[in-house]
Amino acid sequence: MFATRDGIVDRIAIGPRGYGKVIYLKHDDGSYSVYAHLLAFNDHLQQLADSIRFSKDYAFEIDRKIADRNIRVKQGEVIGYSGASGIGPPHLHFELRTPSEKPYNPLLTNLRVRDTIPPQIKGISVEPLSAASSIEGENAIFTKRAWHNNNHYELGTVRASGKIGLGVNVFDQSNKVHNAYAVYELQLTVDGQDLFKSQIDSFSYEETHQMFIDRVYPILENSNQGYQRLFIADGNSLPFYRRDGRNGKLDLPAGTHDVRIRATDYFGNSSTAHLTLNITDQPITHELPPQTEDKQNKIAGNVEDLHWFPNWITFTDSQTQHITVATTDTNSFFKHSNGYALNLENLDNLFMEIPSAGPMQLRRIIPTKRGYLPSANGQGFAVFPEHTFYDSLSVGMSVQKSRSDSIRVHILPEVFPTNKQFSFYISRDSSLTDIQKLAWYKRDEKDREWDLIPTSFTKEYLIGHPETLGTFAILRDTVAPELSRPRLQQRPDGQWLVMVDVNDNLSGLDYPRTKMWVNNKRGIAEFEPEDDRIVYYHPDFEPSSTSPLAVTVEAFDYMGNRQSRTFYLDLSSRNDTAKK
Repeated sequence: MFATRDGIVDRIAIGPRGYGKVIYLKHDDGSYSVYAHLLAFNDHLQQLADSIRFSKDYAFEIDRKIADRNIRVKQGEVIGYSGASGIGPPHLHFELRTPSEKPYNPLLTNLRVRDTIPPQIKGISVEPLSAASSIEGENAIFTKRAWHNNNHYELGTVRASGKIGLGVNVFDQSNKVHNAYAVYELQLTVDGQDLFKSQIDSFSYEETHQMFIDRVYPILENSNQGYQRLFIADGNSLPFYRRDGRNGKLDLPAGTHDVRIRATDYFGNSSTAHLTLNITDQPITHELPPQTEDKQNKIAGNVEDLHWFPNWITFTDSQTQHITVATTDTNSFFKHSNGYALNLENLDNLFMEIPSAGPMQLRRIIPTKRGYLPSANGQGFAVFPEHTFYDSLSVGMSVQKSRSDSIRVHILPEVFPTNKQFSFYISRDSSLTDIQKLAWYKRDEKDREWDLIPTSFTKEYLIGHPETLGTFAILRDTVAPELSRPRLQQRPDGQWLVMVDVNDNLSGLDYPRTKMWVNNKRGIAEFEPEDDRIVYYHPDFEPSSTSPLAVTVEAFDYMGNRQSRTFYLDLSSRNDTAKK
């Protein structure tokens, strides 16, 4: 990997996530270039990084400004080697930043890539933007695949009524690489009128989280598909959009409307998609859901399976059989073919009973104000700092206790992105005196596991400090990490490593405390979370085929449970690949 321009090395960093091993160059005009996910630095920078880490008690992680060392590099000089450190498959993450460290499109400079491939449009999403909106008869997000015909895509016809917003599943590629890129420019026209345009040239790191509302977040959260919105969502201040009053939100009169979507890359390659919107003048029906007896004895599905929106919830007909809503305001309900939409904008402090979550209190949270949300049973509350959310919305909370150290908390819905950390407080029973190895965890339904979140305790409360909504539980972790499968490996740059698999059942590896020795010589224990392994690194390590290796690992999890093991590797039977 080569320096793109002359400059000085401003900063180097090494860590298990994010950018992994990364170099920041500062150029003579004050701008920066960034090179991330590296295998290793060049010899000079690697020696410097190693000396810093050894001096910090063999620390794995560093993040050090080193501009005062005046390490100058020339354009075209090797500064490192591409790899897969941090998060993601092997690749080079390259950025250009302004003097204020604001990232901008590298193609705005003299850098060029060969690109004759137009963007590819995979499908469209249609979102209801009110409780009265309907798409194909339902008040729910609707998606449809596109079919391709000579760089033109057809999306067929979608029937809708009320306010709606469109999104597009689209990506771009360049010649001879498999990487999928975001599209440079998107444009939406309806009946020949230009209603939305986005162009991605630059943004501030302070706005990074807003990418979650540039995308259709419920789809992203549930399926990892990045549908880009063709309208400006409330609370979105990203600089990508033309802001002339035409925000892309559609409230069209009854009839047939011709929709055109154009996706264009930086080099002018473009693709178009055609959609016909059949807008019906469907009358709005206000109707209370039918009441059934013994709701509490019925088994409901996952509470997240409801169709949650910032200002309303839609229940299917079958879900209404399990849910109690403490309002008889007929005008707050809208009847759709898939069930009932409940408008929440004027229903602050609403009580609901959802069997899978228990009694729940819903309150309107306003982003410009500090929000307070109590649980329905009085056993806890949540506090949201200003601007926890991007726009006003209704959030619900319930607390379920089976004993003093077995508690489950729902703060819903998880399909709302958050901008910062918030806190919830659960009343602590006087009988709970042992809080050793106890902490709050958030449920990750995709991976079917619990993730540790910051936790604190007072005499009155068990406090969690999550960064997202969801389901939380207080759990006790008394099991130490498992260590297994030691092996020797040589990196492409010639450096020898010893790898050991690590698995922890709950709180996770406390990798800064992990230590490794080979033949009683301590090295740096590097952690690779995507592969669940610890790596012994020492710049002077080179195994001998005539003597076995004694590999000692001392590992802790975040609850302080300790595991220490010594493995012996007999190198005399190493295969030819390992000997290289």
